[in-house]
Amino acid sequence: MAAGPPELNDDPSSAATRTWHRALTTIHVFTSPLFAIIAIWSLLDDEHNLRNLIIPIPISLGASLICAILLNIFLKKHDDLTQPPTQLRPFLSFIGFIVGICWIGIIADEVVSLLKTLGVILNISDSLLGLTVFAVGNSLSDLVADITVARLGYPVMALSACFGGPMLNILLGIGMGGLYMTLHSNVEAPTTSAIEGVARHAPYKITISKNLMISGLTLLVTLVGLLIIVPLNHWKMDRKIGWGLIVLWSLSTLGNVIVELVI
Repeated sequence: MAAGPPELNDDPSSAATRTWHRALTTIHVFTSPLFAIIAIWSLLDDEHNLRNLIIPIPISLGASLICAILLNIFLKKHDDLTQPPTQLRPFLSFIGFIVGICWIGIIADEVVSLLKTLGVILNISDSLLGLTVFAVGNSLSDLVADITVARLGYPVMALSACFGGPMLNILLGIGMGGLYMTLHSNVEAPTTSAIEGVARHAPYKITISKNLMISGLTLLVTLVGLLIIVPLNHWKMDRKIGWGLIVLWSLSTLGNVIVELVI
């Protein structure tokens, strides 16, 4: 029997599947900077004054137009429709990273606003929301990632991430947040001389609640306990230590809920 004509592979998962589109990339040159500007405006401008977008949007569109023209001139020499040019991959990845951060910021801001509204309706304090709902939401992805990394055979990397993540949140998160609130404070600090009285802002005052004290003490007990128990356990992180940490976190969370609802 004569062999029939070869069948064409229309499977979208094949290696020759188009992974990028030139026209779509050109459109993203316009939409990505515009979206980033609108996202930053919505996150930083509490009053959402549209006048603050009068200058940034035309600048963004003009810069995008120039970049689109240069991009099309550069792509005239590129005939491969399945992969972007090698020179453009870092640039496209960076733009995608920035847009992803903007999406995360907008979604996180909306989730925080929603939970804040529920907290006001249910008469739940900000500290309890932060120590329970927000803490679980922020740490759930880290939990899955650390468990996955540990099962892949890199327990030291997973353990380092357990300490590196909270350290980054405390140092960088609180540092940048405190700097932002201080710079945007309208209250001027008292000064002793005319030189020091030039538009100096007062520090942002934080109310230390009982829930924050309980969580802070629990964190200190956890760190000091690990520094003592792990060396005594011959530098091994076994299940006993893991269950102990889980019990300690459960007791801390339960104590925060009891203090908030009962005391």
